[in-house]
Amino acid sequence: MNKPYFPPDRQSRPRSARPALLSAEEEARLARAWREHGDVAARNRLVTAFAPLAHSMVARFNRSRSQADPDLVQQAFLGLMRAVDRFDPDRGIRFATYAVWWIRAELQDYRMLNWSLVRRGRSSRARQAFFQLGAIEETMPPAPGESGEERDARIARALGTSAADLHDMRALFGQGDASLNAPVTEEGSEAVELLPDPDSDTEAAYAEAEARGRLRAAMIRHFHTLPERERRIVVANVLQEPPLTLNDLAQIHGISRERVRQLRERGLERLRARMGDEAEALRPG
Repeated sequence: MNKPYFPPDRQSRPRSARPALLSAEEEARLARAWREHGDVAARNRLVTAFAPLAHSMVARFNRSRSQADPDLVQQAFLGLMRAVDRFDPDRGIRFATYAVWWIRAELQDYRMLNWSLVRRGRSSRARQAFFQLGAIEETMPPAPGESGEERDARIARALGTSAADLHDMRALFGQGDASLNAPVTEEGSEAVELLPDPDSDTEAAYAEAEARGRLRAAMIRHFHTLPERERRIVVANVLQEPPLTLNDLAQIHGISRERVRQLRERGLERLRARMGDEAEALRPG
C-alpha cells in the first residue's frame, strides 16, 4: 500500500531547491526499486522530481485563478503517484510521458465530479462532451442559411459522433445545476411550485370515484340474492372502508381464513353472474 506523501510547498520552496531532472536510467532504477522492493525513498524521489510537472498541469487547468487551487494540486499529485505505482520502465517510454496521462485523468475526473451535484457519467464520451462540446459550439456558429439540423451534423462530425449522441451530450452537459427554489416568475414563485404533481389528477380521481359509486350501487341492488354470511363477508372485505382482513372476518365468524376467502369468492361469483356487463369491475386485483 502507498504510504502518505506530502508534496513540497511550491511557493515557499526556494528556486534553488528544485530537484534536478532525472535521466532515463535513473527513472528506471527508481521505478524498479519501488515496484520490486517497495523502496519508499525511491518512490518519493520520483514524485519529488516530477512535482513541477504536476504543478504545471494544475496551472493549465486553473488559468482563471492567480493562485493554484489546493484541491487540484492534491488531485494532480494523486495522479502522479498512480503513475509511479503503474510505471513499467521496460516498455521503453519516459516517465513524464506516462505521468501526463494519469495526472490529466485525475484532474478531469475531479473537474467533472465537482461541476455538478448530479453524477453525469465518466465515460470517454462523457469526458469528450464535457471538455470539448462548449468550445466547439462557440467556434462553429450557424452559417448563413444553415438549418439547426445541418449545424448539429457539422458539430457532431467535429466531435466524431452522431447527431443523436450530440443531443444526449447537450442534455448532460449543456448547462449546470439550477435550484428548484430559485424564483422564476415576476411574483417570486419558485420553480418547485410549478412542478406537476403526478398524484393530483383531479379528473382521473373524479372518474374513478364515479365508477366506484356505480359499482357499489349495482352490487347493492343484487345483494338480497346472496346468503347472509356471504353478503356480510363481501361487504366487510370489498365495500367497507377500511375493509376488514380475512383474519378479522375469520375470528368474527368463527371459521378459518381460507373458508372466509372461499365464501367471499363464492359471493362475488354470484354477483358477477347476476350483474352481467357490470361484473367486469368486480374482478379481484
